[in-house]
Amino acid sequence: MKILASDLVQRWLIALPPETKKRVRAAVRGLEKGRGDIKALRGELDGFCRLRIDGLRIVYSQHRGQIIRLEYADSRDVVYETFLKVLHERKVQ
Repeated sequence: MKILASDLVQRWLIALPPETKKRVRAAVRGLEKGRGDIKALRGELDGFCRLRIDGLRIVYSQHRGQIIRLEYADSRDVVYETFLKVLHERKVQ
């Protein structure tokens, strides 16, 4: 399985402290193998899933069963609300 990351996720990952970055990268490698704290999202985010790493969340989508695209990442308290705003902005453009 191939993992792709949006520009938003790439910038977020670069800004993380080294130890946190290490945990996130390990979790993403696990996701590649179908492992991790994974949950399908519902409601307005139907079609997306989330990967939980402590208090952080990565929202992702899966395409053709072979590609995982990391769409957005942030702390648990803001990730879903902020990602919805990003999705609405994409639709307007």
